[in-house]
Amino acid sequence: MKRRGQKPDKPRSDFPLFPHPNGQWCKKILGKQHFFAVWGKPEEAESEYLRVREYLQAGRKPPTPGNGCRIGELCNRFLTTKRNMVDTQELSIRTFHDYHAGCAEIVEHFGRERLVDDCRSEDFEAFRVKASKGRGLHAIGRMVTLTRMLFGFAYDNELIDKPLRFGQQFARPSKKSMRLQRARTQEKHGLRMLQADEILKLIEAASLPVKAMILLATNGGLGNSDLANLPKSAIQGGWLQFPRVKTGIDRRIPLWPETSQALAASMEKRPNAQAAEDADLCFVTKYGRRWVRIGPSGTSNVDKITDEFNKLLKDLNLKRERLGFYALRHTFETIAGGCGDQVAVDAIMGHVDDGMASLYRERIDDDRLRKAVDHVHAWLFPPEPARRKPKSADKGKATK
Repeated sequence: MKRRGQKPDKPRSDFPLFPHPNGQWCKKILGKQHFFAVWGKPEEAESEYLRVREYLQAGRKPPTPGNGCRIGELCNRFLTTKRNMVDTQELSIRTFHDYHAGCAEIVEHFGRERLVDDCRSEDFEAFRVKASKGRGLHAIGRMVTLTRMLFGFAYDNELIDKPLRFGQQFARPSKKSMRLQRARTQEKHGLRMLQADEILKLIEAASLPVKAMILLATNGGLGNSDLANLPKSAIQGGWLQFPRVKTGIDRRIPLWPETSQALAASMEKRPNAQAAEDADLCFVTKYGRRWVRIGPSGTSNVDKITDEFNKLLKDLNLKRERLGFYALRHTFETIAGGCGDQVAVDAIMGHVDDGMASLYRERIDDDRLRKAVDHVHAWLFPPEPARRKPKSADKGKATK
């Protein structure tokens, strides 16, 4: 018979816990002792240990037992909603892919079974520290925004009873720090844009329809998702009328003769689309698929525009860090700004303008839009210098 206070023996040789003098079963994990149940309840102690073991070994806070929405369920609900928005063309495939990757990272850190309303400010601070490793400041900002959006979705959709508090440390990087990082990156890798001679080389080397895509991106700042979702109905004579996929801002873009010609040639040779909903697109791959789409798994992103453009860059020895197809959009914004009409440039780019003037501005004259794209055209296709006229044979001779 054991005396009072005497430690009990383990119920079996492979029992994972040891009796602590305080009267509880205990386990030391990552240098810290964790307690589970009293000596008289070894089965209950072992059950609780097995429930929380993987979280403690990973240095994470275990989920609280009970009913309620859990992190895994929240991410599934959120991604289902966003996938439906992709199907209705309210959200780009690229953005959905970013959301999916971010949710996977959140699940990995917090745990799939963690109750959403059990997350505290210290959990978000620890996640920000972990997520910051190997990321630039812009990427950190996107992760913070996505995380706040995800947990805000939980409250807005009545999955939790009250909004969560993220703490002051769970914030986007300051604008000052982002400006400083951008300056350092530019100094190391150069500007995220292409020069006129480089674009001309790409246009000359590209085959249809990539040539038409390069011209559209340089002519009007169209991005990958814009081109992949561009309907034939958007081409109206020498103009392109098409809302930007990312923001829904309507755009009216004058097309250069070179762009119209390449676009017409590409559409004439366009293969038949595999899916009925893609039949009206300007561009499909040689297999009749969208150039940018969700992969077979439903979570990956297929971007054939980026793939083909990167091949061209490498073939022409133009590839460098941070330089891809989207750099053409940066190029248009940079060069078009020299026309002196930033309002027209923003309208062509499809930028969101939250200023008061935009609420009163009903339209932008076509001449202003033409001036912006013509400025870029003159930069890319400068006119040949006028030939010098030969001097007159009589010039300089004295009059008799």
